[in-house]
Amino acid sequence: MDEFHHIPVLLEPVLKTLAPHPGDRYLDVTLGGAGHASEVASRIAPDGEIVGFDRDPDAQRAAGTRLAVFNLKTTLIQASFIDLDAQLRAHGFDDRQNGGGFDMVLADFGLSSPQIDNTERGFSFQTEAPLDMRMSQVGETAAEFLARIDPNELADILYQYSDIRQSRALARRICERAQTGDLRTTTQLAELCCGIMGYPKPGHPHPATRVFQAIRIAVNDEFGAIDAFLKDIPRWIKPGGRLAIISFHSGEDRRVKEAMHRWQFPCTCPPRLPVCVCHKKPLGRVMNKKAIEATPEELARNSRARSAKLRGFLFD
Repeated sequence: MDEFHHIPVLLEPVLKTLAPHPGDRYLDVTLGGAGHASEVASRIAPDGEIVGFDRDPDAQRAAGTRLAVFNLKTTLIQASFIDLDAQLRAHGFDDRQNGGGFDMVLADFGLSSPQIDNTERGFSFQTEAPLDMRMSQVGETAAEFLARIDPNELADILYQYSDIRQSRALARRICERAQTGDLRTTTQLAELCCGIMGYPKPGHPHPATRVFQAIRIAVNDEFGAIDAFLKDIPRWIKPGGRLAIISFHSGEDRRVKEAMHRWQFPCTCPPRLPVCVCHKKPLGRVMNKKAIEATPEELARNSRARSAKLRGFLFD
């Protein structure tokens, strides 16, 4: 794949949240094609530094080319941010306790447009393609995942990740087909979904949309990665540093909102105690009480920003 064009969502609010300055050190844990990162790079040059994570090799190649023009110190790490702490240490970075850390961190949990539009990746059912859905392009494919998973476990995934009411019947049928080797393409899965959930109606999302979303989340362990990231990231942001997170799914946004609340209000003492005895100190403060969403003007340019929500946190 030679091209990796992607329109960065909520770009202006992200830049306002991060407030980049010349010489800052920037960590992007979902680098993609460097849409956000290139805008940050132009503001932290010439003495700034960029560290970028992405498990997609296509994205890494595109980002490297795009960022090279800024002549900044740049480290690209082809890995999931589930391994953030170990990967940063392996590449020689120190956390804030050891005098290191980052001035700005961005996490954009959405799929890149090239991942969706490249039919061979299997993220979309608009055209027939292998049932893949792997962001890293290595490991277990969606077809292999569905062929070995227990129907009850798949039903829980469909319901919890995408609120699919017919999850039990759908999971049984998917597993039956997958285990016989008769479920290998995106269009086969989409047609199966329609047989259980009904066929598309004008003006309504395709019934398979949420099914593909739930399976993609499970195949890539997206929620597990987010939980690990939220656990590790506070130790990697400098005092006065800023974190911006863009989510596209209610399960993602709920995790972010709850983590930021814990960081700001960490006390675990029972309410009946007159004073705090746990002595847990706030890590900083939430920068916006409500999530920032795309404006009508942005939606007119990029409909894929419709479900995007941005939250920011300022660390002490």
